[in-house]
Amino acid sequence: MGIYDRDYYQQEETPKRTRVVRQLRGASVTTKLLIANIVVYLVCWLLCTEGGLQTASVYDALSIGNDFFDHPYELWRLISYGFMHSPFWESNGIFFHILTNCFVLWMFGRFIEQRYGGAEFLRFYLLAIVFSGLVFVVANLGGQLSQAVGASGAVAAIVILFCFLYPHEKLLIYGIIPIPAWLAGILFVGLDVMTGIGEARGAGFGIAWEAHLGGMAFAAAYYLLKWDFSFLGKAFSKRAPKLAIYRETENRVMVEDEPSAEAQLITQGEEILQQVHEKGEASLNTRQRRTLQRYSALLKQRRESDNGQYRI
Repeated sequence: MGIYDRDYYQQEETPKRTRVVRQLRGASVTTKLLIANIVVYLVCWLLCTEGGLQTASVYDALSIGNDFFDHPYELWRLISYGFMHSPFWESNGIFFHILTNCFVLWMFGRFIEQRYGGAEFLRFYLLAIVFSGLVFVVANLGGQLSQAVGASGAVAAIVILFCFLYPHEKLLIYGIIPIPAWLAGILFVGLDVMTGIGEARGAGFGIAWEAHLGGMAFAAAYYLLKWDFSFLGKAFSKRAPKLAIYRETENRVMVEDEPSAEAQLITQGEEILQQVHEKGEASLNTRQRRTLQRYSALLKQRRESDNGQYRI
């Protein structure tokens, strides 16, 4: 065996990943979803620079419409429509659509991901897209052809789930008026209900309010019924290889599993309580106070719903 065949030489010759790739791999699921939405938007912009006809062909292929059951084999539409947004480069398009969805996803998605972990948050997000899209299709069956695009259904689900988890967290309406999250959730639902009533009376808002309400209903069911989609991760995980090769000279290091988001929150909460005991509540900064609020809400939820099946 020559020197070029030795393990240590091959490892030295293996090119290192760029800093950008490493940062992307270590980014949160919320950040990756934001990047995915923006990248798809930019790709569509590049593909549709020749005019409205080309724009229509791209969006027709990836959006979801009330004729979905006429070609149910096009299953990609159940996901692809959720990463499409209104094209600002068209005369009737707006940039506000993707800007709002990305902003709300960033604002609330981080807390949901911290609570449930990245994998479960991703499953929740994608299933919310599928469910809200199907609600839109069913609600518009038999009517004129209508299509929906955008992550609004999944974003609405994230907002409502946040309101269930942190009902007393203060939210700022228009960045000025503070109201509790539970009231913001009610107003959010009421806005889409009023939009639906307006559409029924002939107003042309051009808003897929059915998908919004579908996402909200999905979030409510997820919280109230205590759904857990971790089984999907197990079903699609790769099987372990039947054969394994071991080298006697290989150094093995045992690495402990990373604690869950709730376990980290409990640890942080206990540390903050210890600080309050030693230095007083005045020593806490704004971030520590918010962490302590989430910690208290978690303990309260455990006391109310503990059935012996809770896992950290």
